[in-house]
Amino acid sequence: MSSTTIRPVTKEDEAKWREYWAAYNEFYKRTISEEVTATTFSRFLDDNVQMFCAVAEDESSRQIIGFATWFPHMSTSKINGVVYLNDLFVDPNIRSKGVGGKLIDHVYDHAKNVLGAESVYWLTQHFNHRAQLLYVKKATKSDFVHYSKNL
Repeated sequence: MSSTTIRPVTKEDEAKWREYWAAYNEFYKRTISEEVTATTFSRFLDDNVQMFCAVAEDESSRQIIGFATWFPHMSTSKINGVVYLNDLFVDPNIRSKGVGGKLIDHVYDHAKNVLGAESVYWLTQHFNHRAQLLYVKKATKSDFVHYSKNL
């Protein structure tokens, strides 16, 4: 594999992003409606919305090989905001070759240098062991337990 460039998503990336988005949601056993998918992608392109998406692009083939999404929010425990790394997906055919780490580093850089955030955090499913092999190299695993309720 050649070098990888991380860059903001563009309208031209939508078809490949949707392909990976579907695979990502299938992995997590969730169904996301077309309305939510379309709205989510449009938010990435809206300068008035602080929801971000970057894609990993193979420099030689110019093919999209992964993506990350994130957004900032305020915190009661910090003066500056924090960033939630919402989604991270790398093409299964090229995993374990550094692309996921580059996407995470891109989020770190954007969070610190553009958004002025103090920290980045994310969640993963307990069964996502392969991803956790990367995550423990990139961040500290917290002791928090996550609770959720659909309304």
